[in-house]
Amino acid sequence: MQDKLTKVFQKAKYKESSILAQNVWNTIVAREKRNTQIKFWAFSSLGFTSLASLVPVFKILLNDLTQSGFYEYASLAFSDTSLVLSAWKEFAFSLVESLPIMSMIFTLSLLFTIFLSIKYVFKQIINNNSMGETYGIA
Repeated sequence: MQDKLTKVFQKAKYKESSILAQNVWNTIVAREKRNTQIKFWAFSSLGFTSLASLVPVFKILLNDLTQSGFYEYASLAFSDTSLVLSAWKEFAFSLVESLPIMSMIFTLSLLFTIFLSIKYVFKQIINNNSMGETYGIA
């Protein structure tokens, strides 16, 4: 009885399949590569969209700067410095008040988005290259 029981337990012993581990690993690597490509294209399209929309927003900013009189105040600083130095507080307030804040915020936010998307695109490129070297993917 003891011998039969030993034979049954030896037959029931778990033998791992080497192909299962390789399949799981290949699935993980393929999913990581797909996620990297999706992030790359998402950040690239965001960057190009921001870059394309920067042109009209920059035109709006220049138009708002000319309409607000900012150039006149700024040119006063270079033409009559004694007047600016004598009333520098009022000059500074007038200069700040004439700034088109919303146009500047839109322009700076688009620039920030462009630089951030460039950063993440390069991060995904480096991640994809290092993943290829690490996992043996060409």
